Amino acid sequence: MSLKVIVIIVISVIAAIPLLAGMMMLRSMFMATRGRKIAAYPAPRKALVVLDIQEGYVGTTTRQPVTRPPTGGMLFIVNSLIDKAAESGMEVAYIRQVFSNNLFVRLHGGRRQGRVMIDRRIKVINQNDFEKNRTDAFSSRQFAQFLIDNHVNELYLVGVDAAYCVYYTALGALNRGYKVSVIKDAVLSRKNMADVLERYRRKGIGVITSEELILEA
Repeated sequence: MSLKVIVIIVISVIAAIPLLAGMMMLRSMFMATRGRKIAAYPAPRKALVVLDIQEGYVGTTTRQPVTRPPTGGMLFIVNSLIDKAAESGMEVAYIRQVFSNNLFVRLHGGRRQGRVMIDRRIKVINQNDFEKNRTDAFSSRQFAQFLIDNHVNELYLVGVDAAYCVYYTALGALNRGYKVSVIKDAVLSRKNMADVLERYRRKGIGVITSEELILEA
C-alpha cells in the first residue's frame, strides 16, 4: 500500500470521527434512560413535572415551530396545576433543555442565555429547577435524585414537546418503576396529538385531563 493511499485513509477516518460522534449523540438523545427501580416508600408522594416550558420553545419571541399553535390556554392550565400541586402538597419540578454549543444547537435556535430560561409567564414557586441535555429528564442525575429524596413514586407530566421530551421522560420514569401520566390538555406537539397520545397509551402511560388531576390531587 502506497504512502498516498495510507494518508487518504487516515484523513478519511479523522474526517469521519466528528460525524460518527454526532450521530451517536443524536441517537442517544432520542432514547429513554434506565436506572434502578424506586423503593416501596411507606408514604409515597406525587410530583408535577413541568418540561421545557422555556423562552426558547414557547416564549413570546420564539421561532420554534412547536409554538405556532396558541400557547396561552395551555400555559394557563399549567399554572392552575402548579397552584393545585402546591396547595395539595405535591412536589413541583421544572426541567429545562440545555444543549452544548454544537451544530444541533445552532439548527434549533442556539444557546443564548434567554432561550434556556423558564417562560416568564409560568409560575415558579420553588427552586426545583433542573437542566437536561437529552430528551429524557432522567438524564439529569439531580432530578432523579430529587425524586428519590422526596419519596416520589407517581409523576404527572406537562410541557413540550409531547412527542419527544415529555414522551421519553415518561418512558424513563416507567423504566424506574414510577406510575406516570401525561396531562393531555397541558402539553403541546408539532405532531398529530391524537397519534402522540395513542403512543402513550400503548406504552402503559396514563393520559388524563387537567380536571382529572385536580380532582385526584
